[in-house]
Amino acid sequence: MKASKPSFRQQSLFSTPTATPSKFISTFRVSLVQDTHLPFEKTRLNNSSEAHPIIRRLIQNHGQPDREQFCVLMLNAKNEITGVNIVSTGTVTAAQVCPREVLKPAILTNATGVIFAHNHPSGDVNPSVADIAVTKTLVDACRLLGIQVHEHLIVSMFDEHYYSFADHGLIKQFYDQPV
Repeated sequence: MKASKPSFRQQSLFSTPTATPSKFISTFRVSLVQDTHLPFEKTRLNNSSEAHPIIRRLIQNHGQPDREQFCVLMLNAKNEITGVNIVSTGTVTAAQVCPREVLKPAILTNATGVIFAHNHPSGDVNPSVADIAVTKTLVDACRLLGIQVHEHLIVSMFDEHYYSFADHGLIKQFYDQPV
């Protein structure tokens, strides 16, 4: 997994006064589009073992399991799933993870909590250094937005193995660190 960072110019927006011809400014309406309904037996989650099969089924049925897929589950205040989104489809070894794109569906669905997940096509569910760094970045971003990160799972598509950042104490560790 590789985090993408925006590039910013050092120049001020208002540094050079220039006269510009009259132009039109676009107005936008933001809306959420529901694609499909996914049948799941359990919609209120209490732990990683309940989230794991949902992620596997999402990637298996609606993603590309032979490539890395980064997903987000949006939760309400009762930890009920309000939606799922495959944010990024990568290669066999990595997927681009931009916090803005990961959090966009959570913001649009008014999520109070999220579960992040991705698969490792190799079947090795141990987190890479990049996986850990991206998770820390996402926790920091969510903290600023008032969205609770409950979990980040790495799943195998070959068997029932998965890695839970929460069960290994990493999510709590990230929250204990200053932003």
